[in-house]
This record gives sequence, C-alpha cells and structure tokens, in this order.
Amino acid sequence: DTGNKRIVIFDSNGNYINQFGSAGLDPGQFDEPVGVAVAPNGLIYVTDTWNQRVQVFTSSVDGTIYVPYKQWDVQAWFGQSLENKPLITVNAEGHVFITDPEGFRIIEFDGEGKFIRTWGDYGQGPVEFGLAAGVAVDDEGHIWVTDAGNQRIMRFTLPQ
Repeated sequence: DTGNKRIVIFDSNGNYINQFGSAGLDPGQFDEPVGVAVAPNGLIYVTDTWNQRVQVFTSSVDGTIYVPYKQWDVQAWFGQSLENKPLITVNAEGHVFITDPEGFRIIEFDGEGKFIRTWGDYGQGPVEFGLAAGVAVDDEGHIWVTDAGNQRIMRFTLPQ
C-alpha cells in the first residue's frame, strides 16, 4: 500500500490478515515502499524508495506479525518521477536483485546487504536498458528483467 506507507498482508483468498509499517525514517517505517519479495527463508524484503534503502522483516511463528530485522542503504533511486519505482526479487541462494529504473541497471546484494555487482547502462544493447521496470528470478537461477523503455523482456545468466 505505497501511498499509505505500509505493507498489507492478505491470505490466498484475499482476506485481510495484518499490516505493518508507517510513514517515516525509522526501521519499520517507509517513504514510498514499492517492491516486496519473500526469500526462501521467509524473510520479507521491501524497497523503501525515497528513504533509499532495502528493509528486511522477519515474522512471528504464525506469520501475522512482522518486525524490522535489518536494512541497508542503496545508492540509487534519486529521482522522484512516476517511473522510478524499484522492484525486487530474491533468488534461491538469498541474493537480492533490485531495479534502479532511472539508473538503467540492476543491483545485486547478498542477503545481508553486501554489494555483489551491478549491470546495465542506458541503451538498446544486450546489457542495456531503456527503463529497468521489473525483475524476477526463475527456478534455474536466471534473472529476468522487463525493459519498459525498449518494450522487451531480457534474460540474464549470472556468472558462477
């Protein structure tokens, strides 16, 4: 619920369960939360856009209460245009991939927030983006990026 600075939890039938977050700078608070990803270990990763950070949450045993676990700053998301909405995914190894739409790149971190690599630049080439709008990982570990600026979907294989 980006406009209300919170994450709302529903069950698979659409029934409200709970919510967490509010407006602000402190852990557990947001300023434009956009992307949400659930890691294989159950941690919840959120792109907190205008606070320029990724926040990580852990849940209670029953999965209804979420509390701040860790966070790290991101050197990205400087513009406040409607297109600068960073999305996020987590692979099976717990690596976190975020889009930097107006930076024309993808940024990879390990699950603790340690920077691993970045790739992309502005353009139409095989590792360039017009606008990195979405990111996902498949079962084989490939990273898929929607390039809204060039109207295409791109698949990347990470180096070993």
